[in-house]
Amino acid sequence: MTVIYGTRGADGRRLAWPLLGAAVRRSWGWACLPPVERSPRGKPFFPGLEDRWFSLSHSGGLALCALSTQPVGVDAELVRPRRAGLARRVLSPAELARFDGSWADFYRLWTLKESWCKREDSPLYPPRQAEAPPSCPYQSYAGEDWRAAVCCHDAPPQEIIWLETDCEKEGFT
Repeated sequence: MTVIYGTRGADGRRLAWPLLGAAVRRSWGWACLPPVERSPRGKPFFPGLEDRWFSLSHSGGLALCALSTQPVGVDAELVRPRRAGLARRVLSPAELARFDGSWADFYRLWTLKESWCKREDSPLYPPRQAEAPPSCPYQSYAGEDWRAAVCCHDAPPQEIIWLETDCEKEGFT
């Protein structure tokens, strides 16, 4: 089962690990985070716990954490205008065919692509060659100024569970 937790604050990067701590307590009943290692590509994981997977993402003041019993990827991005032509440089031909030309849709497609790459622990670059397959179980999420996506192996959650985190209380100051 996959679940996604989110939080907002001044600095999403600073909130990501406290959010993970709060999420594993709530979902798995763990008192604290076990050791974390990184794959050769940099994907964090819990060594020796092959049935416990997580993925973190942050952008601006937003942080998301996905938990699952199988590999999972989550990505979040603040929606903001970028350089003209960016979509043509980073979206695959199939993604461009589904692109409506708006920045909100660009970030919908981008977060799906990045969440797929995180799930698979595969390279995102060059981005035109990294494409999430249409069969990936995924869910897109949207807020007023952000877009996010999760790519998992089971039915993706329809909603994000929003939590408040306290970096000092969590020991991440």
